[in-house]
Amino acid sequence: MSLNRIAARIAAVQALKGRTLVGDNVLDSQIGALDIAADGTLRTDEDRPFISVYTDAAKSQDNPLRGFVANGSTEFLFEMGVTAAHVETDPDSGESVIYPGIPATDASFEFLLDIVARQIGDALTDPANEWAEIFRRFHFGNEMVERARTSNEGGGAKLAAQQLKLTVTLFADPVRGMPLGDNTPLALFFAKAETVPELTEWIALMQAQLAGAEYDWQTLLRRYGITRSEGDNLRITPAEGAEADVNVTEIDAAPAEVVG
Repeated sequence: MSLNRIAARIAAVQALKGRTLVGDNVLDSQIGALDIAADGTLRTDEDRPFISVYTDAAKSQDNPLRGFVANGSTEFLFEMGVTAAHVETDPDSGESVIYPGIPATDASFEFLLDIVARQIGDALTDPANEWAEIFRRFHFGNEMVERARTSNEGGGAKLAAQQLKLTVTLFADPVRGMPLGDNTPLALFFAKAETVPELTEWIALMQAQLAGAEYDWQTLLRRYGITRSEGDNLRITPAEGAEADVNVTEIDAAPAEVVG
């Protein structure tokens, strides 16, 4: 799993909290938030309307040599659901509603999800939303935006759901042992995540994957998956007998002067 992929997903979750009609009920990779029962019906265990954010398929092509830090095209899924179990009674009118002023009808279920889908896009492009700004820093731009809907047409509680699939070109991960610049996406993410106590353990594990004071030539070999012998042939690695921390800065390939 890519560190940038994890960080971008968490940033998207935080960016959406309190920014849509589902309030803070924005879930990170909640397995089973939407599920298909054995009889083929759609179901959810959530007790109120929700958004669940996932990172799905990813594909990087034409990677140089054998490196694993490239991320390429990465899919972010935003699944939204509302069910009849989420219906409440308006204390003033006594009417069944799924949101104050919105009656619990089929059309209203779809309307609510349409609004939430719109709010997701607005939240992730809000220049005043610091988490959204961090999310956007992790990718070049949107390759594709796809939308789909589904509903429970069979037995059980009525449920409607929509999915927003965002495919982006995700930046490559930093290489292990390479210091993070202060203005890099991952460094900004770590700094912001310090304000969210429940992320503390996760962030520590992510940072541990980058730890390690490596020499420049070792980092270069790791980035591209170059073997030591290939590094020797490319004059990347230190000459035999040289100290490991000696960087090769210049190679003089001129023939020695002939004497005599």
